[in-house]
Amino acid sequence: MMGLTQRQADCLRVIRERLAQSGVPPTYDEICLQLGVASKSTVARLVDALVERGHLRRMPHLARGLALAGEFSAKAEAGLSRLQERMGCSRAELVRRAVEDFVAREVQQ
Repeated sequence: MMGLTQRQADCLRVIRERLAQSGVPPTYDEICLQLGVASKSTVARLVDALVERGHLRRMPHLARGLALAGEFSAKAEAGLSRLQERMGCSRAELVRRAVEDFVAREVQQ
């Protein structure tokens, strides 16, 4: 992965694999085991770096609150696909419209 240390790339791989397998991110303890590190603070620093570099995003107030940046949950993917089909437009067009609607509502407040 471009711009990542080997350990950061390994951490991201562990998180991706777990999300693909179960839909739930691993705990820091599980990441420690997979990477062979003894300290959760090491994992916390790796995760912080991945968030800063835009590979992960935090989901506040949730246990295991990590998600891959730029990716949607399976439920969101299904909803987007249905919307695309119903509206007959591309995902990019859906996103553009959603952003325009959001900005228009924010400006009105």
